[in-house]
Amino acid sequence: MKASVRPSDFIGDLCIALAHRWEPEWLFVIFTGHFDEADTDGPAPTVIMAGFVGHAYQWRRFETKLARLQARDGFRVFHAKQFKGKRGEFEGWSDEKCQRLVWDLTDLVRTTLTEGITVALERERYLTEYRAPPIPRKMNLDSQYGVCFRACLSRLLEIMAARGNRDTLNVILEHGHPNAGNCETIFFDLKKHLERTGVHVLGSFATDLKESCPPLMVCDFLAATYSMMRADDQAWLMPIERP
Repeated sequence: MKASVRPSDFIGDLCIALAHRWEPEWLFVIFTGHFDEADTDGPAPTVIMAGFVGHAYQWRRFETKLARLQARDGFRVFHAKQFKGKRGEFEGWSDEKCQRLVWDLTDLVRTTLTEGITVALERERYLTEYRAPPIPRKMNLDSQYGVCFRACLSRLLEIMAARGNRDTLNVILEHGHPNAGNCETIFFDLKKHLERTGVHVLGSFATDLKESCPPLMVCDFLAATYSMMRADDQAWLMPIERP
């Protein structure tokens, strides 16, 4: 039984909400965080944050094409853990069907969006390098998740600068992570700092769910793919031959 899927226009709706008009040249980056399945035993996980950046027009095209894949294969929400374990909506899928979706999602982001970003930070490295004493009094340190987010923003600001700082970058982070608030603080602190120097490139920050923000699905896909690459899980990564 195929899921009923209609093309989303999440980015179009967001443009209207922010600017009261369609802004095809606005840049949006969609992020999700992921605990590396290769390193989740015990209290010391590696955090992987993944995201894609693209203009509003690119995201609109992306959402339309993603909806076609959802309708073709009969799923509504891509959850990497369920997909890898063939659970939930992916129960009963053949290896060939799974591999075809991996190939098609890879091709979709490669041909539609501007850039993908992944950052991984091991818990031990976070503690021994970032949080190693002495720590100045009253200094508010980032969470492990926040450090990954700050590193992603650093790369994105390089992209903005290379484009002459003429764009506005809006950030959507997957809702539900306990450190999402830390990321919001980082974003607006950096925005204030940049604006004091005359650089007005950071726009809005929001959180959302995969169910209402379909682009988050491929961020989950990217984070999980990177996790499997670190674990050398070839069963996940092996694409099928294209016709």
